[in-house]
Amino acid sequence: MSKNTNTKSGIIAWDNKFPVIIPFFLLALGVYSLGHAGYLGHVGELYAEVLHISSIHYVFMLVGLWFFFLRLGAEIEIKDVIDAGPLVIFATLGGVILPMLLTTSLVFFIGGTATFAIALYASAGAMATDVPMALGSARSVEKSVVAVMAMALMILAVGDDLIGVVAMTGLFAENMTQFYALLGEAVILLICWFVGKEGHISKKLFNRETKELISEEIIDYTIISPVFWWVMAILNTAYLGFVGIEPILGGCLPLIFAPTDVKHCVARQTEAIALWLLLPFAMVAGAVDILSPQAWGIFTLLALLGGFLGKFFGIFLGGFYGRSKADLDGDYGVKNFTTKSLISMSVAGACNGTVAIIFVSVAQSKGLIPDDLAGQMKIGFLLTVPASYIINIALGNYWNPIAKVPVAQ
Repeated sequence: MSKNTNTKSGIIAWDNKFPVIIPFFLLALGVYSLGHAGYLGHVGELYAEVLHISSIHYVFMLVGLWFFFLRLGAEIEIKDVIDAGPLVIFATLGGVILPMLLTTSLVFFIGGTATFAIALYASAGAMATDVPMALGSARSVEKSVVAVMAMALMILAVGDDLIGVVAMTGLFAENMTQFYALLGEAVILLICWFVGKEGHISKKLFNRETKELISEEIIDYTIISPVFWWVMAILNTAYLGFVGIEPILGGCLPLIFAPTDVKHCVARQTEAIALWLLLPFAMVAGAVDILSPQAWGIFTLLALLGGFLGKFFGIFLGGFYGRSKADLDGDYGVKNFTTKSLISMSVAGACNGTVAIIFVSVAQSKGLIPDDLAGQMKIGFLLTVPASYIINIALGNYWNPIAKVPVAQ
């Protein structure tokens, strides 16, 4: 998320050491479950009831994730996307295709045709990557994590969630309007590209006879006003929400194309607030009743296996193939992007976490997934987070053993 420097303080310095969302998420998980069960008295019951209000639930989750993704858009450079091209493209494709196939196959094998549609709707959750938790998992590997791996993970996570949003649009669409709306989104991003990174054209005058260059005029129409890019982020979010498409990436996508100076400005403006807004997001993302017997079942296990194993093997196999197609000596080629980094990225990217909970909640709100099965799947996707952390911590300890200091006799 943020770079660790000596000038960082407060919540930013805390987050550099350990993802700030996790303790608040665990606290919210415990308070909600205990409150829902009546163990915390009237206050606990009121807390659980308030979070059941769909508008509060949705707004808190949307605002927290929107700002976090906005910051990711400000940190991702088009050059990084191009450099990471083959590795990230194939890792992203593997990370969305294999989880979808594995989750739907497992559910179909257990429940038959009666549950196949439910699995298909829930597969968007299996595609998701929880970015803040994934980055925290990657950091737990310590020395095995390099800057390019963190950047690749951010690009992959945005790509995964973008494809998940598109999949949700396709699976939950009631008519063709939302498909046409995606074309409108493409036009908006094309405009951002023209006035952002590609904000110039070159007019060259050649001698007709010798074909020699006489003069060259470069017309720069790059818009470097941060206000303009803030407006584009807000308008793009409003557009997605108006046409019925999940708007959590509405601010992120335009910022990817913004000029570098604008990115730095937005990153500085939002660094602390993005982390603070993750706290109310953690409150509602943790609104899962883990104490209810109905919250645990075969669909919990299927979501965990389909989400985690599907993501891990999909990202690893896709990334392994894509790495071989990248520049051999480049940052994302075989020589510099080690197999250890690829394994760590695949484990970290397997955090379905809170983003998957959002996707399942959307399907649940539309009546596409029964409440009891939705609860089981939420917990299954949630369990991918501790699984990711445990494995990456173990890998970090195995790859970077602590040197033993001889004891003086």
